[in-house]
Amino acid sequence: MHKRYALIKLQSIILVMLSLLVACFIIAFPHQSFQAALTGLDTWLRNVFPALLPFFITSEIMMGIGLVEFFAVLLRPVMRPLFRCPGESSFIWAMSITSGYPVGAKLTSSFLERGSITVHEAQRIMAFCSTSGPLFMLGAVGIGMLNSSAAGKVIAASHYIASIIVGLIFRFYMPSDYKKAKKIDNPPGIKAAFAALLAARKKDSRTFGEMLGDAVRNSMNALLYIGGFIILFSVIINILSKTGFISNVSRMLAPLLLPLGIKPQLLPGLIGGIFEMTTGCKLISQAAAPLSQKIILSTFIISWSGFSIHCQVMGFLSKSGISIGLYTMAKFLHGILASILAWTIMKIWVQPDPGVFHQFSPQPNTSFSAQLQSAWQLIVYCILILTLAALISLIMVRLNPSRHSNRQ
Repeated sequence: MHKRYALIKLQSIILVMLSLLVACFIIAFPHQSFQAALTGLDTWLRNVFPALLPFFITSEIMMGIGLVEFFAVLLRPVMRPLFRCPGESSFIWAMSITSGYPVGAKLTSSFLERGSITVHEAQRIMAFCSTSGPLFMLGAVGIGMLNSSAAGKVIAASHYIASIIVGLIFRFYMPSDYKKAKKIDNPPGIKAAFAALLAARKKDSRTFGEMLGDAVRNSMNALLYIGGFIILFSVIINILSKTGFISNVSRMLAPLLLPLGIKPQLLPGLIGGIFEMTTGCKLISQAAAPLSQKIILSTFIISWSGFSIHCQVMGFLSKSGISIGLYTMAKFLHGILASILAWTIMKIWVQPDPGVFHQFSPQPNTSFSAQLQSAWQLIVYCILILTLAALISLIMVRLNPSRHSNRQ
């Protein structure tokens, strides 16, 4: 008891000191902090807001009308044996891989509040359903920063494959839960899926107008929350850069990382990316270094996601009982595995001059309307992914019904 109290006291002291330190630096560098805040606001307004708003609204409506329960029943034979997660996790996974951070955390939090999943299942879900979106990896990083569509494809493939591997590893988390899982008396089918949809719709007695209003309000609140973190970390990264913190840490880590063949010019981007992935990827792209190394480090940063995303996830899941430390370990493992996969893919899929020194060339910003249009297109892809997976699941059940009738 005394140790726990001492730990809480130490954490409180550290938080107070860090807060005072950040406040002092903001006062010492008012102009730079203001410009950094404007940069963060511009990033949120031009890129994050139009990219995530359609996903947030659509997910809220789909949960309200019962479509999540529909797909959950159909995809239960796939998600339960592979990841030891309920069918609802298929919806979280599809929305996460098409929209990006932190949609997976928000949906996991929503399902926990609804009682659709347990805390241990949520921990497993977060291991593989907290991913970046294809727009960021293929567009912003691949083409916009690295000037290479092939680089974006390598990053995205490594990122998504590694997330599935982490999910398969975390299926062994809390193995005692396996004995407590409810047995499925009958194999799932279209009738059972529609029955679950109607039951969920009956339970949620809101009219469509009320549902739409709640969806817009909840989505705007979540996006304002995310925007605050983006602006805050934009200021923090600027302060760390101005005070020489990033360059000093880079020099300290150089003896450990340089033997791996990493160019010293890439270290500031790696350190910056540990805090905020977009900033880190941009710094890496601007360095004079081999493109192959830029791809590997960018893959690690995107899969790790950065402390900025971690804080957003903590905000959504702080009262859920999920271990943030375990989630952080899963993201670090995700980053390591994705980096190894990126290196392997580049060895197998040889591109012309993969190791040439590549200079950053800024690309024009994508317009608000273009981001919004792309987001709606990805929602259609998300529904198609769920539908295709559901059809595959139905075929599996029909081919071997006896195997799924007694599955836990």
